[in-house]
Amino acid sequence: MAAKKIVLINPYPEKSRGINEATVYPPLGLAYLASYARRHGFTDIKIIDANILKISNRELMRILKIMAPDIVGIQMNVILASAGVELSKMIKLSIPGCLVVIGGPLTSSNPREMLSLSKADIAVIGEGEETFLEILQDTEFERIRGVAFFKHQSFCITPPRPLIENINSIPFPAYDLLPPFKIYKSRARKKPVGVLITSRGCPYQCTFCNASVFGKSFRARSPENVMAEIDMLVAEFHIKQIDVLDDNFINDMGRAESIFDAVISRKYGVLINLQNGVRVDRLTFATVKKMKKAGVFKIGVGIESGDPAILKGVKKGLDLKQVEQALAWFRKAGIITIGFFMIGFPEDTEDSIRKTIAFAIRANPHIANFSMLTPFPGTAMHRELGESGNLKEANRLFYESGFYDRKVYHKCKHLTEDALFALQRQAYSKFNFRLSKMIDVLLTLRSLNELKWTLDAGFPLFKRVIAPFRRLRS
Repeated sequence: MAAKKIVLINPYPEKSRGINEATVYPPLGLAYLASYARRHGFTDIKIIDANILKISNRELMRILKIMAPDIVGIQMNVILASAGVELSKMIKLSIPGCLVVIGGPLTSSNPREMLSLSKADIAVIGEGEETFLEILQDTEFERIRGVAFFKHQSFCITPPRPLIENINSIPFPAYDLLPPFKIYKSRARKKPVGVLITSRGCPYQCTFCNASVFGKSFRARSPENVMAEIDMLVAEFHIKQIDVLDDNFINDMGRAESIFDAVISRKYGVLINLQNGVRVDRLTFATVKKMKKAGVFKIGVGIESGDPAILKGVKKGLDLKQVEQALAWFRKAGIITIGFFMIGFPEDTEDSIRKTIAFAIRANPHIANFSMLTPFPGTAMHRELGESGNLKEANRLFYESGFYDRKVYHKCKHLTEDALFALQRQAYSKFNFRLSKMIDVLLTLRSLNELKWTLDAGFPLFKRVIAPFRRLRS
């Protein structure tokens, strides 16, 4: 096997606006690709996280020309894609013979368009470890499952690759190839903060989620496998807090409780942040107390709307009474909660959004995030909006604005864009600008790092509320 120089890149979206810069995690997907490739003999492999290091594409090209890689892999999602597409084209023009591979959720859901825009050689569709390895092994593209490419100007797509059923078989991410954990950003009560994914796939049918990489089949690592990785993170990287990035960590409650029990028995003193949001319909107060004992200090809850009709329409399948009960349990146990809500579902009305605001105030998570709905390509919602003619830019694949920017990419049936933003401002102001809530948030802070994160996360939201009134007075 001829040695290959491989570089995996997480691009820096330097032109993007309104993105959350308070929370920036390591690109675990690239770290998994690297570890899988190294297991199979490809040892000359590097990861460049240009996002956290803020390395522009121009500077990346200077670095890559010196490195002279044989293969470059670029991760793409809707925010990274603009920078990733530009970088791919630059590589193809400036580094002759370099094979460019693109992947990620946006590539998986729109391979033809992303290949055309980026001029990359091949797109990985879905889970990447086995597919990327076959590309490294010089397997003919036509024989690799789960890829797309152009051949003689004709678009080719191969049959889907089956999901990896036993994800215990995947080696731990190549953390050693990433920048130090300490430079990444999250709500850190203790540092350094490590990250962990213990399962893949989500069995629920929410129309606003893109499942094009890990699919709808829930596949979980065993408690023993998870604990082996936590042991390694603590011993080798001296991790003091772990942010769990699963789509739904507690989907298998028995497995989750076994992990909590094992963490408790280890007596690490490590804190846990269940960052990405969990469903609450399987919780008991006994489980919540066990979470607290295991070190869980913060948890996200995906609520989306306070109107049952809206939840039913987007196939969320959530009982709001159970949400209120769970939030009360978390608060009683001393666990910080963040409620994730969305404004601007296709069927939203002024009344449904006011119900969401009222529910947020009544249920009282410590923090509430009222993001504007973004119809991601590859989701059922994006497809439905396109078919109904309600996408404002139907051919747009990626965005250069995040949840904190003044931008809406779809038409809401019953509300104008200005009305949506006015209601979003009301949501933030009514929930946050209460003396009791300000005190509530302050009482959750236990470190200077948490205070800094709170200010960094809150400032863009503060601007969303205050800036419009400044413009009105000027």
